[in-house]
Amino acid sequence: RQASPRGKVMGLLSEVFKLENRWQAKLLGAEKEDYRQARKLIEETVSNNNIVIYTYKLSLFSAEAMGVLDEIGAGYENVEVGLEWFLLDKEKSVLRAELLKMTGQSSLPHVFINGKHVGGLFTGSEDGTYPGLAGLKESGELMKMVAQGLDVAS
Repeated sequence: RQASPRGKVMGLLSEVFKLENRWQAKLLGAEKEDYRQARKLIEETVSNNNIVIYTYKLSLFSAEAMGVLDEIGAGYENVEVGLEWFLLDKEKSVLRAELLKMTGQSSLPHVFINGKHVGGLFTGSEDGTYPGLAGLKESGELMKMVAQGLDVAS
């Protein structure tokens, strides 16, 4: 499956975003323990919820991704990382950097369904397994994944 035009644009910018992402956390004084704590928090959040979405409050992509989940009636845990990337403090910058390290994706939103990173709204998972939230919805796979998570949780 090919990425959407918006996904292609984000893909082209991804290397710039990755460099900025790592730089921001270091500039704010991040240390190894900060990254370990961020990873632990991410892993706990993802394992304790069927659907988790990491967002920026001012991001249209984040709002649209939550809209997709709302439209299908999926319950989810929204972890608001901040207003936007350039307004993050050290803790949130480290969280964002650790999400990059874990998933290969630097931009938000980050969507996890049933413990699996499915990408963002239009960008898919790094290994190509998932086409992103919009692609999953379009293919009908999103509803299947959400229903599967409900079956597992009950």
